[in-house]
Amino acid sequence: MQVNIIRFLFIFSTVFTAILGLLINYVESYLPVLLSRFFRYGKFSCNVYEPIIAQIEVPKRWFKHFYIFAAPTSSCILYLCIYKYFLNGNIPETIIWILNATLGENRQPLVSPESTFLATLLLCLHCWKRFYETQCVNIFSNKMINISHYLVGFYHYIGTFLCVIGESIGFVEGSEGNFSWQNITYIQLACAIIFILSSYTQLKANYILRSLRKDKGNKTNSAVYKIPHGGLFEYVSGALHITEMIIYLTLSIILWKSITFHCVLLWVLVNQISTAVLTHKWYLQTFKNYPTSRKILIPYLF
Repeated sequence: MQVNIIRFLFIFSTVFTAILGLLINYVESYLPVLLSRFFRYGKFSCNVYEPIIAQIEVPKRWFKHFYIFAAPTSSCILYLCIYKYFLNGNIPETIIWILNATLGENRQPLVSPESTFLATLLLCLHCWKRFYETQCVNIFSNKMINISHYLVGFYHYIGTFLCVIGESIGFVEGSEGNFSWQNITYIQLACAIIFILSSYTQLKANYILRSLRKDKGNKTNSAVYKIPHGGLFEYVSGALHITEMIIYLTLSIILWKSITFHCVLLWVLVNQISTAVLTHKWYLQTFKNYPTSRKILIPYLF
């Protein structure tokens, strides 16, 4: 197959989310409830009952499933990179077939072994950190999400993993390359450091959100919402969103010669911006004493 299905689906998801996000954020009062209920979830979910959408909703806590899948899968991808680049192994034909079927048989070996390994290592660390957060840190409410959000979550990680290795030397038939630590650039190392700091900052933000659902007796109330304080929350409402955007931006720079992975970045940026805007609006509408100096994503600017 010559069609890059992964690229097409990420572009489609980006455009669809951008259009629907703009409509929800600016002209929602003119839209049918079905669209609002479809797009919104979590604390800013639509409280108006819509029978059709209600039938295809699942608990928000099912977000845990993404990382039950993504964490071990990312470890498998990392193992493949180590097997190929450090042990001179051959990539299984099944993996090559999957990459050809999803990214097209005409895909090119654009990304170096060093870039691929570094990106895969960082992504693996991030997925395991998110696994820890969703299993041990996050306190999920009883809110629901549309099943499309649930399915897109799985697609996101499957597509991301395929994009990381799909255009890499050694994962394209007929391509071979020797790994050398000396080929890792200072820019890539700087991106790796920023990636780790952003991931750690995201973890701290999740601990702050967790503390809001604990009372003085350390009892949990998953239905309570409070104004978060501390860390990035002192400057922006979307502390989780801006860190996620930085994480994928640094990966995109590390994988700069890739074509398809940049489509993943665009999807993440649009999705996170749309969600951050809704989050900020919800805080302003819910809490009359919400800090007026707090921005949406970029401190002091936006």
